[in-house]
Amino acid sequence: TKLFRISDMPVAGAVVFTKNDRAVTRYVDRATGHIYDVDLATLQKTKITNNTLPKIYEAYFRSDGNAVLLRSLKDGSDTVVNLSLTLTAPRATSTLYTVSSVAIRGDISSVAVGSGNTLFYALRDTSSIISATFNGAGAKTLLTSPFTDWRLVATGNSLVVYTKTSANAAGYAYTLSTSGGTLTKILGPLNGLVAIPNSSGNRVLYSYTDGGKTRLFASNLQNKTLSEISPATLAEKCIWSTRSAGLVFCGVPIDDFGAGEPDNWYRGATHFSDRVWQFDTNTEIAQVLVEPKQILDIDIDIFEPKLSPNEDYLVFTNRNDLTLWTLKLEQF
Repeated sequence: TKLFRISDMPVAGAVVFTKNDRAVTRYVDRATGHIYDVDLATLQKTKITNNTLPKIYEAYFRSDGNAVLLRSLKDGSDTVVNLSLTLTAPRATSTLYTVSSVAIRGDISSVAVGSGNTLFYALRDTSSIISATFNGAGAKTLLTSPFTDWRLVATGNSLVVYTKTSANAAGYAYTLSTSGGTLTKILGPLNGLVAIPNSSGNRVLYSYTDGGKTRLFASNLQNKTLSEISPATLAEKCIWSTRSAGLVFCGVPIDDFGAGEPDNWYRGATHFSDRVWQFDTNTEIAQVLVEPKQILDIDIDIFEPKLSPNEDYLVFTNRNDLTLWTLKLEQF
């Protein structure tokens, strides 16, 4: 009664925010590019755009939901098209938003959404990491490096950047100042490294591969304490609470990770059936919140988890079929 599928069709990306004092998730339909709002309390769905933009495979929303970067492949090629949309709320009785768009140039390899109207992205063609507004204005180069396969995560007034993940290669994670452009190493070398910081940037959750086994740790960057989390999962399947310091919500596979992970998972060659866990990294208390396989007989491979502003809902994509789900959380 607390786990619901929001979208039956594959989605390209979603955001959760408060609209008229209610928790709402806004998502992009992968096939059509149409955008929908869903009231998480009632599950009432409203289409807010009618502009057909087919084959959107990634969508990155601004935190208020009124701007989004859409990524798609140009027909018959491997060329990625990056289109930034600005959504203006309707007047009178219409539910459809007004849409304006602008193309973002460059060979973008990784994207992160910052606070306010800030968008971060890595460019392969110029070997740089860029800060800009959502419509591409005010672009500023934060870092130029011979290395181009960065993954980006925004946190506080900085970025955490880490090398593309592979169990067969040593990975490193750094903080990157968004003002001075200074790299500071925080993790590595660790094979299969994935690093997910909290919103204030003083803690980081990271997973890596050790002798074919996946391990998960929470590190407090201020007091240098470290705690291992069990059962382990990929840090990318987790999200930090912003209301309770040290609390993490994760999708954890029922079965252990096999050899070749996380590489096979990124390639789409393997899929998992997850339980949703809550970990308190301060007290080292863990509990299962829900097991979809048990209650609904559905395998849910949790991807891109997001919390509503009041943290009464967890929203995530099922990587098995790219449908969108929500879990009603108990208040803590």
